[in-house]
Amino acid sequence: MNDKSIDFEQLYQKMEQAKLAQEERPTILGGEFSAERLNDFLSVWRARWDAMPYRIWEHISFIEFADAPKQPEFLQRSEIFGEGGHLSLRRDGNRWLWHYVGEAVALPLHGFGATDFWEVNPNCQLRRYTESVILWSEKKGSDNLWSDGRVAAAQLNYPVKSDGRVYLHFWRYTENGQTAFVWHRKLSDQPLREEDKP
Repeated sequence: MNDKSIDFEQLYQKMEQAKLAQEERPTILGGEFSAERLNDFLSVWRARWDAMPYRIWEHISFIEFADAPKQPEFLQRSEIFGEGGHLSLRRDGNRWLWHYVGEAVALPLHGFGATDFWEVNPNCQLRRYTESVILWSEKKGSDNLWSDGRVAAAQLNYPVKSDGRVYLHFWRYTENGQTAFVWHRKLSDQPLREEDKP
């Protein structure tokens, strides 16, 4: 029989290790801007593209991994991420809502409603956990495509060399036990290693 009891001492130690010191806090920004300013906003962030090489564009009828959206007029969401930061965009009627978690940035964001989370919440205590998930699909055969019957209509062309599964590695930030922010860090053909976990 398996012992499925919870080791509360170990859980407490993990929580204590996850506390962020002041100098470990990520930059957290957010704001909104009008729909017609999308290209201007993306142009400002292109200076950070090297640090955020993974770009997912969710249009009304398809999702793509590409440097830029094919049909920006039909774009609904976007996730632009990497080890340098994670920029998330979401269309809301005739405006775009955005937030960024990552390394410090020196970009001209004043025209896009930028607010610094730490200025508004200076006493917030975040904890950071290193986590990983397996993405949909598995590469099968020699056709170089991923397939999965559960999402058969999706064009799953992950920008990762893999002979099998693709993993998303990320940092999850919690406040009082609730997930507050997520920083997607990279896609990989390997699961998270034990030595990468805190």
